[in-house]
Amino acid sequence: MLRNTLLPLAVIACVLPAQAQQPAEPVKTEVANIADLTQQAQGLLAKARAESGSEGITLGLYNHHKTMLTARAHSGGAELHAHFADFLLVLDGEGTELIGGTILNRTDGPDGESKGTQLEGAVPHPLRKGDILHIPAGTPHQAIEAPGQSIALYVIKVQESN
Repeated sequence: MLRNTLLPLAVIACVLPAQAQQPAEPVKTEVANIADLTQQAQGLLAKARAESGSEGITLGLYNHHKTMLTARAHSGGAELHAHFADFLLVLDGEGTELIGGTILNRTDGPDGESKGTQLEGAVPHPLRKGDILHIPAGTPHQAIEAPGQSIALYVIKVQESN
């Protein structure tokens, strides 16, 4: 796992398939400053602590990916995105991401999105500031925050090519 490394936004160009067609929308450039994103995420974290335990916003929508900020003050349920890979860059805090295993009490929603109460047989991946984690499409995962832990993430969701 990479520590204390900033994720170049150019990684998107490496993981997106080449398109022979004209994009459906104009190409946008997103320039992000880690300090500014972290400050914005701290506001989300304050809201998460006061409300549901998790808050997030979408920063940019593109043809085959989107960028988001997510903040967690409590553990979440298990989830699986059949058509999207996640790249998580930890801006601040710490937690654990469980990867793999079986989703218990699974419900399948639209667009290949599945949720459940927890994962059984998953592998824990401790995360802290500066870490980057790639979760391939179709991989069950679950965010775990122990009491007193919180985490702020810059997320890139990349749609799998068909």
